[in-house]
Formats: sequence, structure tokens, C-alpha cells
Amino acid sequence: MLQTSKLYRARNEWRRKAVERADEIREYRKTTKRHKQMILELKEEIKKLKQQLNIGNTKKI
Repeated sequence: MLQTSKLYRARNEWRRKAVERADEIREYRKTTKRHKQMILELKEEIKKLKQQLNIGNTKKI
């Protein structure tokens, strides 16, 4: 009986660790995706601002 108890305990601990690891990986992927999206948005905004700046400079000349 003692051996089965150890087996169940070890299996439950392994399962708990695997679930925690999966949650951490999932959260990391979500965060990375969010950051990449923000970077793309900022790059697009910079591009628009540069275009506006170039248009403004050509009108003054």
C-alpha cells in the first residue's frame, strides 16, 4: 500500500508541475504576441509621422 501511495503522490506532483509549466509557456506566448503587435503598430505610426513630416517639409520649400 505504501508503494502505491508514493506512486500516486509522485504522479500528482509531476502533473501539477506540468500544468504550471504549460501555463507559464502559454502566458509567455500571449505576452510575446501582444508585444509584437504593439511594435508593429508603433512602426506603422512612425512611418505615418515621417510621411507627414516629409509632406510638411516639401510644402514649405
